[in-house]
Amino acid sequence: MEIIDSHTHWGPSLSMGTEVTTQELLGQAEENSVSRIVIFPFPSMALADEGINEKLLDEAKRIKKFIPYYYISETMKPIPEGKRFKGGKWHWMQGISDCSSNYQALKDPKLEQWIEASERIDLPIVFEEELAFTEAFVRKTKKLKIIIPHLGMLGGNPIDFLHAFESRENVYFDTALASPDTVTKFIEKIGHERILFGSDIPFGTMKWELEKILSLPIGDDKKEWMLSKNLKRLTGLT
Repeated sequence: MEIIDSHTHWGPSLSMGTEVTTQELLGQAEENSVSRIVIFPFPSMALADEGINEKLLDEAKRIKKFIPYYYISETMKPIPEGKRFKGGKWHWMQGISDCSSNYQALKDPKLEQWIEASERIDLPIVFEEELAFTEAFVRKTKKLKIIIPHLGMLGGNPIDFLHAFESRENVYFDTALASPDTVTKFIEKIGHERILFGSDIPFGTMKWELEKILSLPIGDDKKEWMLSKNLKRLTGLT
């Protein structure tokens, strides 16, 4: 069974004064039989220096296990085409990270163009905002592939996110840091096809987050979709 971690940070964090190194990610991957790893920059680093996206891409060219995601800057630049990025990370756009959404961003004249460009590129976006902001954003989209991290835990109550998006087939969720009981409720409601395994290193570990999925009372075929097949389908990986 192939295992792909769909949610990790790479590089330095200016706000935390720490760094997730390539060696740390590869070490955890080897210990837990994880074949590939989605990486994106820390928000504080990406906001201070957009060049971190290119550094991350260069590292992904060097380390074949890495799957690079582009951090969406506050100027709403779409994912650059033709550069091997496999997805994007949208994080509290123009708001307060992990705390408060800026609803004025929904009125930004660049937003409609960004959505159109992103839907044309057809890559998934890990999207983190408050529930009400996320609902308003999703209503503006047609087919944009959105992955809500932590089952929505940092943006509100996960069950509220579940009820809000259970009928939206273009909205997916990752399991990073969520409880096994909550993951089970999501599977029962929307199925295993819209849920992805993620560790959120350095805030979680591959070992604990993977054990959580492997211990779920579901068949191995369903676990395999959550552990790798859903991510490969969304990103076009073979």
